[in-house]
Formats: sequence, C-alpha cells, structure tokens
Amino acid sequence: MTDPHSLDMDVPELPDASVKTLSRRFSLVWLVPIAAALIGGWLVVKALTEKGPEITITFKSAEGIETDKTKVKYKDVEIGQVTGITFGEDISHVTVKARLVKEAERFISENTRFWVVRARLAVGEISGLGTLFSGSYIDLDPGKPGKPAHAFTGLDVPPIVTSGMPGRHYILESESRGSLEVGSPVYYRQIRVGELVSFRLSDDGMKIISRIFVNAPYDQYVLKNTRFWNASGFDVKIDANGVRIDTESVASILLGGIAFDIVNPREPPGNQAEEDAVFKLFPQREKAQEKIYPIENYWVLHFNGPVGGLSPGAPVKYQGIQIGEVLNVNLLYDPKQKAVRIPVVIAIETERFYPDNTLTDEMSRRRLMDHLVEKGLRAQLQTSNYVTGQQIVAIDFFPTAKPSRIAWDGKHPELPTAPAQLQQLGERVNQLIARLEKLPIEQIADNLKGTLEGTSRITNSPDLLESVRSLNAAVKEFQMLTVELRTRTTPEIHETLRQARNSLTATENILSSDSPVQTRLKSALDEFASAARALRLLADTLERNPQAILTGKEPQK
Repeated sequence: MTDPHSLDMDVPELPDASVKTLSRRFSLVWLVPIAAALIGGWLVVKALTEKGPEITITFKSAEGIETDKTKVKYKDVEIGQVTGITFGEDISHVTVKARLVKEAERFISENTRFWVVRARLAVGEISGLGTLFSGSYIDLDPGKPGKPAHAFTGLDVPPIVTSGMPGRHYILESESRGSLEVGSPVYYRQIRVGELVSFRLSDDGMKIISRIFVNAPYDQYVLKNTRFWNASGFDVKIDANGVRIDTESVASILLGGIAFDIVNPREPPGNQAEEDAVFKLFPQREKAQEKIYPIENYWVLHFNGPVGGLSPGAPVKYQGIQIGEVLNVNLLYDPKQKAVRIPVVIAIETERFYPDNTLTDEMSRRRLMDHLVEKGLRAQLQTSNYVTGQQIVAIDFFPTAKPSRIAWDGKHPELPTAPAQLQQLGERVNQLIARLEKLPIEQIADNLKGTLEGTSRITNSPDLLESVRSLNAAVKEFQMLTVELRTRTTPEIHETLRQARNSLTATENILSSDSPVQTRLKSALDEFASAARALRLLADTLERNPQAILTGKEPQK
C-alpha cells in the first residue's frame, strides 16, 4: 500500500488560485429596443386614452354618405368620421358607423340628435348650399344632458337647433296642426321673436304637441296668462267699419305662424312662465280672446227627429250666447224600447251661469235645474245655416212644452228636448187641417148661396122697378110745383127746393136699371156667387183629401 504522504513529496506544489469578480458593463446596443418599447407603450396608452366613442346612426338611406370620407361636425368643427355603412336587418334602413374624437364624448347622450346636411330647397328656405362643393356631412345637436348612448336614429329633416341659445322653450297643445311647419315664425305684437322647433302627436293621438322657442329677451313677455293662437293666413272681417284684413306678416301667410299676447290687460299678468310651460294653442285670435271656463257639465239629449247637420263641435246656445258645444253624436240601440236612438252628448260651461261659484253644491244645482225644466227649459235643434244645413243645439224656455223631468240616472243626466222648428210647423198645419175638417163648410156654402139668390131677386124685382117709376112721376109733379112756387116763395125756400130736386134726381139715377151703381152691384153679386162656389169646391176637396193643403192638388190623370 502506498503511502499518500510519499506521493505528495514527489509532486511539486502548485500555486493557490485567486478568484476575481468581473464587473458587468451595459451595452449601448440595448438602448434601441428599450426606447422602441417605451415609445410603443406610450403610443398605445395615448391611443387608448385619446380614443373617442364609436357610435351607430340609423338612416332611411345613405344618400350623400361615404365611408372614410363623410365627416361628423358640430358647429362646423370636425369631430369624427364615418367608418362604415351596412344594411339593417330588415333592409328598410342603413346603419352608419362613425368614430368620434375624445372631446366629443361630452356631446353624446341619449338626447343627442343627428342628421345629414345636404343642399335642401324648402318653402321659404334654401340651406346646405356649401355641400355642393364640399360634400354632405353629418351634423348633431347635443340637446340636454342625459345618459350615455351609442346608438341613435337619424332625423330625415334638419331640426331647429336652439341649444346654447338664450331664451326658453314652451309647449303648445292644439287639436290640429293647421298650416304650421317646423321653422314657422312666432310673433309678439307682429315682431318675430321665435320659431316652431318641433311637433308630434300626443300619446293618445288626440292632440298635437308643438314645441316653440322664444328668444331672449322676448321670453320675459310670456307670462302665465299669455294666450297663443294660430296666426297662419289672414282673417277677413266685415262690420260697420267696412272690410278689414288682419295678418301678422307675409311670411305667416305662406309658412304659417304663431302669435301670443295678453288678450285681457285688465287681468293680473302673473309671473313669467317657466321653461317647457304648457299652453293651449287657439285656432284664431277671436277664440283666444274668449274667456275660459274650466268647469263643464255633461248632458245627453235625445231628439225625435233627424239630426242631420249636427256634428261634434257645433255650438250650444242660450238666447244666442254660446254656453257649450256638442261633444258626440252616436247611434244607440235601446233594448227597452226596441228602437234605435241618437244620443247627443253636450258640454255646458256652468260658470257662465254662476260666475261667482254660488252653486257648488250638487243637490242645489239639481233642484235648480229641475225647477227650470218645470218652467219649460228644453233643448231644441235649430238650423244655423240654411245653405249648408248646419244645425246647432238651442236651449231655451218653451212654456207650452209638455211636462217632463230630468233623468238623473245614467252616465250623464238627460235633459228634455222640444221638437224642431219644422216639426212644430208640421204639427200646427195638422192642427189647422183638423179644425178645417170640423167646420160645417157645406152648410155655410148653402146659406151663402141662399143669401146671394135673395139679393138677386130683390134687385130684379118688378115691384122695385114700379116703385122707381112712381117715384119718378112724383118728382116731375114736384118740379111743376116748384116752378109755380118759385115766384111766390122767398129765396131761402127756393134754394131748399132746388137742393131737394137735385137729391131726387140723383136718387132716380141711382135706382134706374141701367145706372153704373146697379151694374157694379150686379157684378159684385156675381163675384160673390163665384166665391161661394169656389169655397164649396175647396170644402169638397179637403173632405176627400185633407193633406192637399200641404201637398197641393193632385195632377189630373
């Protein structure tokens, strides 16, 4: 076995190793990828932070819109661009995608409106002429602040933009739109102070909701008791002063218009109306000047005759003063009477009768109405225009009306009615015919005939002629006596005798058979006899055909 110590003696000693730590130096080569990475990250972060919203807008057509070319602008400042155009699911519309800048986020909400600006020619307005050279673009109106949104429906017609403008919006309610259009002017004392922004149907479809904007400082004149009316066209009035034509302006004749004012300056004006205050839009100035009675009572009427010419909106009048209007005219089958009835529903403005609200108690009002009906209060159909046949409901007192009462049971109380004017005329004619039938016309004719015959016999009697001859002879003898006494009597007696002679001569002329008096007397008796015969023929005709007094004589076959 070898000794390990003996081996170490033979191997020379080696020096000890020394360990040195080498220092690592940064190579400049790595600066390029690091800088590139930092710049790329910064660009990514910047792109993400500055990335604007992406929205979709639905239009009926893509006319004038091109991908990557059509701009999105607000107040003529570019804020985005169209990135794509696709069809909708039902191919009835197109969907336009647009990328907006970051700053545009504050403009976009659920109330934002978009539309395409292109050259347009409308009534009284030419717009978008600049797009003939620069091309169409999409414009927007931010509207009021609202919840964030990214899908919108574009407008077909550019709206009236009032965002950011000094003034106030107001809501007008009317039964019809008339000739009003978006952009129609709003006038205050014939000064243009605003315009119609939009209009739509109410939820129930019974009203037109119009939205107008009144510029400052004119909005301070819109008070709580201000009245608005449709000032479209012109009004023609004919009165004692002649013919007058009223209009707000030439533009209102062509484009329509709305006017407002305080129609009753004696009433307290009230405070300034708030934003989006609701007003009623009257059809014309005269209607706006009428006093408003908010309290109405509803009544139902049943007329026995036809109601042609009576339509909803027809006036209800008392002594010529309108107190309400007709609301509805319908057909209704009555199972109790097994007949079809025509109920007419009317509204009466109660405050016209009780301006001080003196009869607010329902029972007091019922007692009053029952008392008035007992006095003859009735509703009657009357023709207001004989050319068009238009009818109205007239409420008045008819003392000779049959007794009746108000039917308070039912949805609306039923007010008794009186026959129409033509019906009353027919009833009077029937009563006249009934009275004529009761007259003894034949007996009257016979008596009249006997009287005429007796008169004729007396006139042509020989005794009467003989008496006239005797009287004539007596006159001649009296004349001879007058001649004899002429020289013997005084002038007074002579004059008296002369007057007596003239009187006797006139009597002889009258009683002679060929005198004009006798001729006229005979002619009058003949005409009287003819009248008697005609009266008998009339009596026979009425006896056989009583309705001939209305229908006339039947033609001979």
